[in-house]
Amino acid sequence: MEVECLIVSDGTKGMENQSIALSKLMKLNFQILTIKPSFILRIFPKLAIYFDFIFVNEKKYFNNFKFKYLITTGKRTSGYSILAKKIFGKKIINIHIQNPKINLTNFDILLTPDHDKVFGKNVFKFEGSLSFFNEKDIKKSYSLIKKELDLFKKPLIFLLIGGDNKRYKLTYSEYCKFLLDIKLAVEKISGTLVISPSRRTPEKVGIIIREIFNSSENFYLMKEEVKNFYPGILQIANYVLITSDSINMISEVATTKVNLFVYHLRQEKNKILKFHQSFENKIYIKRFTGDLFNYNKKQLLQNNLIKKKVLSYIKKNLSK
Repeated sequence: MEVECLIVSDGTKGMENQSIALSKLMKLNFQILTIKPSFILRIFPKLAIYFDFIFVNEKKYFNNFKFKYLITTGKRTSGYSILAKKIFGKKIINIHIQNPKINLTNFDILLTPDHDKVFGKNVFKFEGSLSFFNEKDIKKSYSLIKKELDLFKKPLIFLLIGGDNKRYKLTYSEYCKFLLDIKLAVEKISGTLVISPSRRTPEKVGIIIREIFNSSENFYLMKEEVKNFYPGILQIANYVLITSDSINMISEVATTKVNLFVYHLRQEKNKILKFHQSFENKIYIKRFTGDLFNYNKKQLLQNNLIKKKVLSYIKKNLSK
């Protein structure tokens, strides 16, 4: 299959969306290749630099494709970007998003968050993460689900829940407190709450949600396999609430004009804490302290700037 851009993904939605975001910014026709990364290449991606000949099965992933650009996101897929570069050389341009923690020269272009201390001629920085949608995408998504969304009573609150991550694993009592805090805030403004759990949200949390909100008239628990309101719901939502662990979703919604609040399930530290402090200082977000209200929200506007920088670099340094 001949495609302009091949996106290699391990199925992690947040990572995959960033790769999609970049391909859309560059206006590339893309194909997503979903793989299950080999343990060795996932943990030690730099082995592909010196021992590419041993990854026979991994090389087979590329047999059915002819492409000019390869985009990967996250350390788990970085080894496949290196492997493709070893196979195809200058015939392709390999672009990696996030810090792979290996030599930058293994990639033609590297895009990393501001909080990662990575610098180089081929490195371009962005805030948080790239958004896979823009205003046109939101309107298009909304038009497909307008009938369902317009039934919700205003004000409309959209809650995106993350879950367990590398930094911490939450207890069910913490989830209960969090959901009770949200319920109280929604009741204060007599709003409608739409909840969207993520793949990281434990299944039992769904039971807790139903127990807490079973008496609420204006409540809807979104199930992705039935109907996905995101990102179309952002067209009419009055407030969006996101848990602090969900950097990708926070960055995505920060690009919109919707009032965005972040609930801290645990105290964040280090790079994640700096990310939140930066977004709060720039008024992209407000920390949730019990109330939902309108404020002079600023939009995160970085996509077009990233696009210009990347395309300019390609034209000057990588075009044949």
